[in-house]
Amino acid sequence: MSFSPWYSYDTSSANLNAPTSYGVYELADSLHNTVYYGSGIIRTRLLDHLNKRECPMAQYFRYERTDSEERARQRERALLDDYKTRNGKLPMYNERLG
Repeated sequence: MSFSPWYSYDTSSANLNAPTSYGVYELADSLHNTVYYGSGIIRTRLLDHLNKRECPMAQYFRYERTDSEERARQRERALLDDYKTRNGKLPMYNERLG
């Protein structure tokens, strides 16, 4: 599996471009620096974050589909572990949101 292209992170773009299937997603700032990794039903989760205004620095998103919720959670953990190994900390909003 591989990530989709980057899309603008807003409600219309999430509705148009994010699938209604399980997977992981990455939110990034204006310079495409990762600010959050998440998992679940991709479109639903992205819209939840937008509605709650949980990641205000996020400007872009991309995603990777998985075949199950369990696989999405495993992939999210792997992405977070890799990010922490490379950067010495979790992405900004993963630290804040838990």
